[in-house]
Amino acid sequence: MHAGRPYWQNHWYELRFRRAGTPSFEPMGPGGPRQVPNEWLATGPVDEFVDRFLGECADELDDLDGELEIRVYPEAVPGAGTEPVLVRTMQINCR
Repeated sequence: MHAGRPYWQNHWYELRFRRAGTPSFEPMGPGGPRQVPNEWLATGPVDEFVDRFLGECADELDDLDGELEIRVYPEAVPGAGTEPVLVRTMQINCR
């Protein structure tokens, strides 16, 4: 391990939403993927971040009806055809 470098691999995530009855997911917000905070990666694997993040989003976005999807990439600007290293989808419904 090199001094001053984290022992984990950085990841970037993109949150997407598909409104009930529509065919495809659309990005939520501008700017492309955001970096998974190092504080999360220092304390656990990226899939634990994804689970917790989706849970928090569902609580905050309870006025939406559809599906949330988070895609995690190993690079900040995924190229054409870059596959995510992790994809999770969660149903959310208006309460």
